[in-house]
Amino acid sequence: MDHPHERGAGRRPAAAVGRRAALAAACITALPGAAAAALVLLPPPSWDAWQYALLALEFSLVFAVPAAAGLLIALTVLFRGRRRSPRERDGSPAPGPSAGRGRRLAAVAAAANAAVLAAALVPPAAIWSTARAEGARLSLAEYTAGLSTSADREPETRVYLRLDESGEEIADPSGSGAPEAAEELVLDVWEPERREDDAPLPIVVNVHGGADDLPQSLLPRWDTWLADGGRVVFDVDYRYFPDGDWSAPVSDVKCAVGWARAHAEEYGADPDRIAVTGQSAGGLLALLAGYTSAEEIPPSCDVPETAPDAVVAWYSVADGTDGAPEVPWRQRHSPVGDDLDEGSVRMMGGTPEEVPEEYELISPLHQVSADSPPTLLVMSGHDLFLGTEDNRRMAARLDEAGVAHRYLEIPWAEHMFDLNWGGFASQLTRHTLDGFLTEHLAP
Repeated sequence: MDHPHERGAGRRPAAAVGRRAALAAACITALPGAAAAALVLLPPPSWDAWQYALLALEFSLVFAVPAAAGLLIALTVLFRGRRRSPRERDGSPAPGPSAGRGRRLAAVAAAANAAVLAAALVPPAAIWSTARAEGARLSLAEYTAGLSTSADREPETRVYLRLDESGEEIADPSGSGAPEAAEELVLDVWEPERREDDAPLPIVVNVHGGADDLPQSLLPRWDTWLADGGRVVFDVDYRYFPDGDWSAPVSDVKCAVGWARAHAEEYGADPDRIAVTGQSAGGLLALLAGYTSAEEIPPSCDVPETAPDAVVAWYSVADGTDGAPEVPWRQRHSPVGDDLDEGSVRMMGGTPEEVPEEYELISPLHQVSADSPPTLLVMSGHDLFLGTEDNRRMAARLDEAGVAHRYLEIPWAEHMFDLNWGGFASQLTRHTLDGFLTEHLAP
């Protein structure tokens, strides 16, 4: 019969291998979350890195799962290692230095996984708290509902503006001698899947954002949601900020609003109830389309009244002048910031010092008046491109002017958070947006 010490001697190497494997697993589980945290918190070295950071922040709960598992493994190894082994109880020599190193490594792995777990839980917990304050109910089941880049149906696409080579409208493209269009601007029409009755529906004109010339209906899942909520949605394309001619896209948006008003009856819509919404650069265009007069920035086509009844701007700059708040630290230390600065100077035709009047005109903060339409500002609290102080000042200016408005600041949300359809930030925004539109587009 084998002596007990001999049987224990056979088990000890296997146990040691098991502990080392568990420690390795506990260390590895912390790595994805640590890398994600670095992407989210540090200046992005490129546009691609920022996009990965956006996804990491929007799906932070995913990193909580391996971190929780790693924390459990590390604690198990740590506390088992602290219990006295049979060798220690029967008077055999105590474990050597390698056992002490193992316990220290287990403690480090536990601390690392605990830090990653906390980092992964803070953003959704903060948004959940804000949602409670707003009276919004969030769904954990919807968290993995996917992205906003596809929809369950296709829109109708219409041309709303034809331009000649000089950028002027071709008023009658079918007329004799009419020049060939050098550019056609289009919009997508999204109607409700089902209508309750024949009553005309309010109109939402949406203006996409982006750091490049992107197509209309960039996030079509939002379009169908807006439409199925009892609205007709016109998602518009526009000339993307030509160099030295920044007001051209504002004129295009005004033209699109007028076109939607003129064609409202075709789609069972009410021309007297129109909201303009936009994300990022599109939000800036929405605000300027609502706040500036036809004398300041005329529409790029001959259309009737273009003033909207409400405006919604998502994470959009309000002040581009020298007096604007400083941009976030991450942007100031990123090559992305340099690209943005160079693009702004080309678009504006000079620096703020060289053309201050242009920077003032493009800043919605300086266009607010008592006649400005009701406004909803949605601001992401962890935005690479814009500090929250910018939109807070805008909300204060609207308050001073007596303009009906709402300001929703979403903690730990990144620019373009609405890419994640099921994310808590998107769920909260849908609650606030639906209430705002229902209030201000009522018959």
